[in-house]
This record gives sequence, structure tokens and C-alpha cells, in this order.
Amino acid sequence: MGSILDRYLLREVLPVLLVSALLYVAVFLFGFFYVGSRWLDGAPVLKVFTWLGYHVPGVLVQVLPMAVVSAVVIPFGRLATEGAIIATQAGGISLVRLLKPVLLVGLLLAGFSLYLSEKVVPWSNARVRGYWYDELTTPGRGLARLRGKTVPLGGGLELYFPAYDYKTGEMLKVRLQLWKDRQATVIFADRGTYDGHDIRLKNYRIYTVDYAAIDGILGAGQEQLADRLEAVFKNVVIPRAANAVTTIKTGLSRDEALANFADPLAADTLSLSEAWRRYRDSRLPPADRQDAALAFHSKLALPLANAVLILISLPFAVRYGRSPGLSMGMSVMIAVGFYLVFMLSRSMGGLGLLPPWAAAWLADATFAFVGWRMIRS
Repeated sequence: MGSILDRYLLREVLPVLLVSALLYVAVFLFGFFYVGSRWLDGAPVLKVFTWLGYHVPGVLVQVLPMAVVSAVVIPFGRLATEGAIIATQAGGISLVRLLKPVLLVGLLLAGFSLYLSEKVVPWSNARVRGYWYDELTTPGRGLARLRGKTVPLGGGLELYFPAYDYKTGEMLKVRLQLWKDRQATVIFADRGTYDGHDIRLKNYRIYTVDYAAIDGILGAGQEQLADRLEAVFKNVVIPRAANAVTTIKTGLSRDEALANFADPLAADTLSLSEAWRRYRDSRLPPADRQDAALAFHSKLALPLANAVLILISLPFAVRYGRSPGLSMGMSVMIAVGFYLVFMLSRSMGGLGLLPPWAAAWLADATFAFVGWRMIRS
């Protein structure tokens, strides 16, 4: 009996889940297209669809909890209206038992969202911004957006170039610098390209200077001066060949650099594991660790909302889902209410009014508590 009931409930829930997810994704993608349409005049249609496709992983993580609410409220509301819920309860089957197969779906969706957040969304979000600048609005010249900015590339490496050659797509007068305590390695180059994680520099010079050793020059005698200067200039590389080329590996890809620094609104390219690493890094300033903690807990809490929202959607559907229109409106209200609480508490966490873990989990805890009380009552 149990397996038959589970299969029946899943046949009711899964089609609505799929249609709702597709609908919400389409609405979000249309929103992105509408906002960007003023810059897309003359862009190839295939490239526009490709750009929209890169949004899909990130959008899925956002909309799956909304789709889950619709997938519970609409079919269970219809079953309640038809008297099927009362019949099952008369047969000794509780709401908790009806909850089990649907909750399993929610937990699977939570796992899927966590996978996307860790493995796919950071890359796709970076690709959205990189594709926008390099393929759609300024084809092949997205790096021009970074000129005049000091761009951290990971591991302490920083990039700066004041000018850009639009004909060749090259950075001009490039400077790369890496600091370690009071020692700096600086690479100057006339031109440079940036593809993937590789910066290719032409006609370069490399200087490693130990500023701590400069103090030793003061008061040094003539016979000691050469040794002291050698300690200051630890490494100098000046290639003999004209237009010599070297390649530097970076921690940040070209897409990630554009996503984070091309405009004031940085894209979310932080994975779950990277947020955890930053949160645990004692070398970071407290404010940065606080932001990383909030990001880490939020990236856990939002996927798990796929299961949490089932707890509150089921009793609402059974009690108040008297018509398809009412069920649809109720599903929207539950989803919007959850996201309002989630965003408000996150804002409070960002302002320091709540601890990061409390700010991220407040919405999940509140809706789970209310839903479970309604199921048990």
C-alpha cells in the first residue's frame, strides 16, 4: 500500500515541479534579456541564447524552492478539494506519512542545488559576465573594462595596465606585482594578453626587490656596498631577445576578473568550499571573514529550503487550497514570503545586526517550525 501511495503522489507532484521550474526559469531569463536588451541591438541571436543559457545554473538554485512550493500546494490542494486527503486520513494515513515521498524529492533537490553551487554556478556566473563583455557588447575587447584598475588575481598577484589596444586586443604598459612581506616581485611589459588563467607578456622585465634589505645600505662602506645592493635587488631578468615573451599563471581566470572587476556589481563566483576556506582564514580582515561566513551559510541554507518549504506548503495546501487559482496564489505568497525573510535576515547579517549563521538560517528555521507545528496540529 505504501509504495502504491508514494508512486501516486510522485506522479501528481513531479509534473507540476518540472513545469513550475521551467516557468520560473523562463521568467528570470526574460528578465535578464529585458534588462540587457538595450545593449543587444544587432547581436547574433545564437549568442544571445548562449548568454542566457549561462544564467540557467544560477537561476535554478534560486527558483527550485519556488517550484517546490508550487509542486506541493497545487496537487495537494486539488487532492484536498476532491476529498482524497480526508479519505487517506480516515484510513489511518497521517499528513506525516503523506509528507515522506515529497520530502525525499525536496532533499534530492537540495543535494542537486548544493552540487550546482559548488561545481557549476561559480563558473557559469563568471562566464555570464565574461561572455557579455567579450562576445556580445564589446567582442574580444572586454579587458578594456579593466584598464586603470588594480585587479587582484589571487595568491597576492595584482595586475595593472593604464591603456588598451583595441585593434590587437592587447593590454599596454602592463604591470604585474607580487608582494611577500617587504619583498616585491614586479614584472613590466610593453604588451600583454589574458586568456583563461594565462597572462602572456611581450618585451618584459622582472625585478625582485627586498625593501627590508635597503636599511642595510645606510652606513655601509664602499667595500660592502656591492654585497648590500645584491641583497636588495635579489633578482633582475632582462631578456636579450627583442619582444621576449613569458607566460604567467593566475588564480583568477579572465572571465572571473571581468565578473568581479569590470563594473561595480561583482558577480557571485564564490563556491561553497571557497567561502568556507575564507571563513576559516585567520589572515583575512574580520569584515571579510564575516562576509565569507554569511556567504557560506547562505549557500547551504538556500538549497535546503527545497526541503524546508515542503513542510509549510503541505499543511497550507490541505487546509486552504480550495481552488486552482487560490492554490497558485498561495504558492506564490509562500515563496515570496520565504525570500523576503531570507533577504531581510541576510541584510541584517551584512549590517552586523545578526550573527552570519543566524542571518542565513533564520528563514529556514522559521518556516520549518511553523510548517511542522501546522502538520502536527
